[in-house]
Amino acid sequence: MLTKIATTALRFLLTVSLAVFFSGPVRAEESSLANLESGFADLVYRLSRSVVTVESTRPVSSALAGLPHGEAVQNQISSGVIYDTLGHIILEASSVTGVEALYVRFENHLIAARLIGIDYQSGLAMIDVGRRIGVPAELVDQYGCAGRMVIVIGNSFGLQASPSIGFCAGSRPDGNIQFSGALTSGLVGGGLFDLSGRLIGIVTGNVGESDVRTVGSAVPAHRIPSIAEFLLAHGSRQAGWVGITTTDIEISPGIDINPPILFASRTSNRMNVIDRALHVDRVVSFSPAETAGLRPGDLIYAIDGRRLYSATDLMSMVLKSGPGTKFSVSLVRQNDLLNLPLTVGRRQLTSSVQPAGSLGNRSINAAEADSLARGIRTLRQMIDRLEDRLNSLK
Repeated sequence: MLTKIATTALRFLLTVSLAVFFSGPVRAEESSLANLESGFADLVYRLSRSVVTVESTRPVSSALAGLPHGEAVQNQISSGVIYDTLGHIILEASSVTGVEALYVRFENHLIAARLIGIDYQSGLAMIDVGRRIGVPAELVDQYGCAGRMVIVIGNSFGLQASPSIGFCAGSRPDGNIQFSGALTSGLVGGGLFDLSGRLIGIVTGNVGESDVRTVGSAVPAHRIPSIAEFLLAHGSRQAGWVGITTTDIEISPGIDINPPILFASRTSNRMNVIDRALHVDRVVSFSPAETAGLRPGDLIYAIDGRRLYSATDLMSMVLKSGPGTKFSVSLVRQNDLLNLPLTVGRRQLTSSVQPAGSLGNRSINAAEADSLARGIRTLRQMIDRLEDRLNSLK
């Protein structure tokens, strides 16, 4: 009798122990998900204190607006990042180029702003609201972010402080950051942050020609202080433009030069073989490059006697030169060596920001609709997997 009672008690204790053991992971899993959701919500709120919505109006041609006569005004919306406690805001430059009126919306307050200057070299601009608002963004002190999860905060289809999650892919040849994530034009000028809440960069737009914006570009945070200091001290900074698209190529076997050319460099090397060059893929019509006589298929190997090893070298040289600067372009065309005089033009910025009120009066094109649908499906799949995980632990 005692043996039977002891066996029954042992089975009862074992059952209770197993129930307690297996119930623990369920509660832990639910608690972890709740903590993750709560922590993410807190992060988004904290970052939203450093991001503003920028609203502006720009005059447009009445013909382009579909009006027979009179004046037309385009209202547009973008984002900006609070730089300091004095009311200075950094944002993407094309969103404030040629605007007539400029406002910042923060915590349901609409504040008039003025343009400090545009940096055409980086594509960033600075505006001022004249008083302290929000919390200045904390800039990262690192140069790289490849492989890290990132969050973009900005205005998306009229909703302020909308988050978009993605991953940093690393640095592009022009020095900007490339990242993946769902992008809308209203997010342009917003902040690219790491999960600790530090600013990695300012979003300047998407990469590529497609209307489906899933790969973005951002000016890295380590460049922002020097850009801000220049704009505050000098106003706008111009940049050069020539109007060509190039591709880095290696030439094998190399092209012999006889007699050898003396290139301008620290070592003043004479070289008689061209083994690297920039292939001209496209020349913009009516551009300085077309005026100089450059053609698709040309192989550019030097500017003013300085060897070029990448498209980044050429882009940096052109951007930093002022409009009107004269260069001598050394190139190979059908086995002939040519030197063409080129006068640098002025870089212009075209607006790519979202028209204000677009959610209510602008139809979404097929590419945008497909992108949104894929984003919704991805979110649903994530939710379904989390629910399945929870159900399997019950």
